[in-house]
Amino acid sequence: MPYLGIDGGGTKTKFMLIDNQGSILSYLKEDTIDYKRIGKDKFKNRIKRSINQIIKDSIINLKDIEYSFWGIPCYGDELTKQEEKHIDQIIGDILKNENYKLGNDVEAGWAGSLVCKPGINLVAGTGAIGFGKDSQGNKARASGWGHRIGDEGSAFWLGEKLLNNFTKQSDGRQEKTLLYTLVREKLSLKNDFEIINLVTSENNFGRKEIANLALILYKAAQNGDKKAIRIYKQAAFELSQVVKTVYSKLEFNESKKVTVTYSGGVFKSGNLILKPLRNYLGELYLELKSPELKPVTGAALYAFFLNDDKISNNDKISSEKLVNKLKKEEGDVLIDD
Repeated sequence: MPYLGIDGGGTKTKFMLIDNQGSILSYLKEDTIDYKRIGKDKFKNRIKRSINQIIKDSIINLKDIEYSFWGIPCYGDELTKQEEKHIDQIIGDILKNENYKLGNDVEAGWAGSLVCKPGINLVAGTGAIGFGKDSQGNKARASGWGHRIGDEGSAFWLGEKLLNNFTKQSDGRQEKTLLYTLVREKLSLKNDFEIINLVTSENNFGRKEIANLALILYKAAQNGDKKAIRIYKQAAFELSQVVKTVYSKLEFNESKKVTVTYSGGVFKSGNLILKPLRNYLGELYLELKSPELKPVTGAALYAFFLNDDKISNNDKISSEKLVNKLKKEEGDVLIDD
């Protein structure tokens, strides 16, 4: 009884096929299936090619796939109803059944990080978003508005804050700190004004490149730069507001701790972000934890649970055993992810 999970990111899409014992039968990485970016034809071709490859690798037939969950970029927010209808038709035609569920890719992140249990998943990578579910199945999200108008606390946001503080220090509006020196060195600036043409050129400095500047901020903060440390605290405050907002929209049992998982490159800065985040969340009954599984593994696990009522008791194993097996298999299969 194979189950298929899809984690559709902005640059890459990951497919995973598991069985009902927690063994990974097939894993595949493909280019993005962002419908708005690539259009209907490329979306269809990539899905079709990927499904064919998954079937070939796992030596099964298409009809053998019991259920699938699809984490689709922009699904449920930026996509129009007509675009969502096109996606539904394409996937239905390729799978030749209706045994699937479509959702936003952030739902795959929740499923992996919390192994489909109630809680909140906070993501702070290039962008930022929070998503949660309670025990009644209610969903809620906050942030994720994109780098131009939101994504506070993300790596892009940190990169912009770095640049903003650099210009102030260059002017003399702020005292020069290590942050200023590191930016000049990293970007090989002979004249501070060179940074204007550098960062305003989309060809050289797009969203990803601005986000990568957060590494300079991290180095400055690690070396005690008070301004850099303060920016991390500001990021932690913004991210705490995301968690609190999601929490307020859901119906959690106040007598039990609500698990909040965190993932994304910003959290690689460790206690620079986690310590102030814990402080800002202190009054809530929350427990911060790292993710249990990758989003793509979570998507496959979610497909299993979505089909749970159709599974006979003879084919079930306990959730704990299933998750533990997936953790082990994931560690062997997703070494480079």
